[in-house]
Amino acid sequence: MALIPASLQKGDTILALSPAGPIGMDEFESGRKALENEGFHIVRGQHALRQGNYLAGEDHLRVQDISDAFADQDVNGIICTRGGYGTLRILNQIDYQLIAQNPKCFIGFSDITSLQHAIWQRTELVTFSGLQLARGWGNNSSTFARKCWLELVTGRQSGIPLPIIQHPEFPDMRSAQPGTAEGPLLGGNLYVLASMCGSPFSPRFSGSIVVLEEIDEPHYRIDRAITQLYLAGAFEGVQGVVLGRFIQHTKEGVKHWQELVIGLIKAILPGVPILANIPYGHVDDIWTLPLGAHCKLDASNGELIPFA
Repeated sequence: MALIPASLQKGDTILALSPAGPIGMDEFESGRKALENEGFHIVRGQHALRQGNYLAGEDHLRVQDISDAFADQDVNGIICTRGGYGTLRILNQIDYQLIAQNPKCFIGFSDITSLQHAIWQRTELVTFSGLQLARGWGNNSSTFARKCWLELVTGRQSGIPLPIIQHPEFPDMRSAQPGTAEGPLLGGNLYVLASMCGSPFSPRFSGSIVVLEEIDEPHYRIDRAITQLYLAGAFEGVQGVVLGRFIQHTKEGVKHWQELVIGLIKAILPGVPILANIPYGHVDDIWTLPLGAHCKLDASNGELIPFA
């Protein structure tokens, strides 16, 4: 049974922390001001601005910030500042019982996928995949993305199909395999999920609708990651699939690997409903998605309806 956190409201306190890569004060302040303009009170985790080579400080300090945030009764929600790398390193140090006993809105994206999937496996707490504080709210995210974020974390989107947007640089959302499905929505960044295979947190998507996206990986590495998840049994029992953006920036321009991914997934999951090219991934116009929440997928009519 999914553990659904209380929806955020204007005036609520959101704590920002950095479980993965580091950010600077300017990035933090830009995101803080943007979210406070929406009516929230933003506070900073003790080590959120700690600087390392490619990590936001030592592992145990990033873990401490996560524990402190969930334990603090004055904090209504938690938002990660950015992704990058580092979340995988701390999964076996997290106090999941503390999280289960203090459920609250937790928002992250990209590298934070590993923490969100681990939280789901250990607690079944619904978390949100979408705009982060610095890499999101702090760098001129689109009006569409901000509105989607606000609608999801405040609970106003529950039971309503997610909005459709057309973008001249991306293929339109389409049914790659028709049909309908229901189940918890699980997934996130493809390569992060593949990196969890063989660990105590190895992805298992049975009974769920899977969402995937990726950025700046060549076609063969995308194939490798999907194949790794397949061979690890992650896709057994999947009810439906929604595919976001798969783009790679090269010297020749932007390459889109959506059709490659559609072909791979259709071969692995024949007959399973697939909705492709949804606005989700490392692009400006993105949905915020409730990972772990019950969702209805109508791939034939291009609808995804969250219930959270």
